[in-house]
Amino acid sequence: MVHDKFHVVKYLTHAIELTRKEEVKEEPLLKNTRFVFLKRLDTMTAKQRLTFELENISNTKTASAWRMRENFIALYDSETSEEALEYFNAWYKSVIHTSNKHVKKAAKTIKAHIENIVSQIGTNISNAKAEQTNSKIAKIQRVANGYHNFDNLRAAILFFNGNLNLLHTIND
Repeated sequence: MVHDKFHVVKYLTHAIELTRKEEVKEEPLLKNTRFVFLKRLDTMTAKQRLTFELENISNTKTASAWRMRENFIALYDSETSEEALEYFNAWYKSVIHTSNKHVKKAAKTIKAHIENIVSQIGTNISNAKAEQTNSKIAKIQRVANGYHNFDNLRAAILFFNGNLNLLHTIND
């Protein structure tokens, strides 16, 4: 069992957003910066990067939470699961001593699943195929505006995802 990077980092991104929501009341600079802190540095526009640099210089709790998330993401650069576990323990020790309750909560959640997180390091195991299938099923439900019963939904899922050749079936 493994936990993919997207869902693990999502815990920390949520912690950043909760921190920003609390801090925006006392830090007027944080107003209208929601999407800046949800992005990684390499995906920010020039305007977002400028806003981020102003926040980072002012050393807000939100900028600190963002740095903690970025530091965590470096765990995925590890070559072995042992190296990743060692990195995580150092990261966790630094995070757990901060005053940010949201990041602490996310770190504790991650720690509870760390064995399944680091087991992915050094392999190409992914749940991308399952995510793709779930996305197709959700699309089928949206297009149909819901189904009256499960059997109809099941039939549609099997029809659209089962690679059925309807013409071949009729001619046999």
